[in-house]
Amino acid sequence: MKRFWILVVVTTMIIGSVSAQHRGNGHNRGNGHNRHNHQTEYYCASTEQMRKVMQVLENQSFDDKRMEVAELCVILGDFCVRDLATIAEVFSFDDNRLKFLQFAYPYCADPENYYSLRKSFSFSSNFDKLMESVQPRRR
Repeated sequence: MKRFWILVVVTTMIIGSVSAQHRGNGHNRGNGHNRHNHQTEYYCASTEQMRKVMQVLENQSFDDKRMEVAELCVILGDFCVRDLATIAEVFSFDDNRLKFLQFAYPYCADPENYYSLRKSFSFSSNFDKLMESVQPRRR
């Protein structure tokens, strides 16, 4: 349990240091979703933020711990599809990449680009599952 809280603190520090750079830049983040209201800039992580996030994720021995940390990062940070694809690479199995990317969708700065995540999967059926789970339901 102590290790978990250390990860929470470290992750908060990583995300917080970069998120502070975005404050006051004129963008409206809303409720964790940046549906970008016709703007072309997205809240993507900086190179330094991604380096720190990947370092923490790669130090985890198993996918279940990577998932905990990755989900926390997504909740606390600003990530676009490009960043999420990079994070998804740390998972050993397609099923875990799918689970992570499904979780991350509501927090993604540019969800309209989720189609570009096809390369994140070894099996196209997992990409199909992702697209099915994130696309709006038709009535």
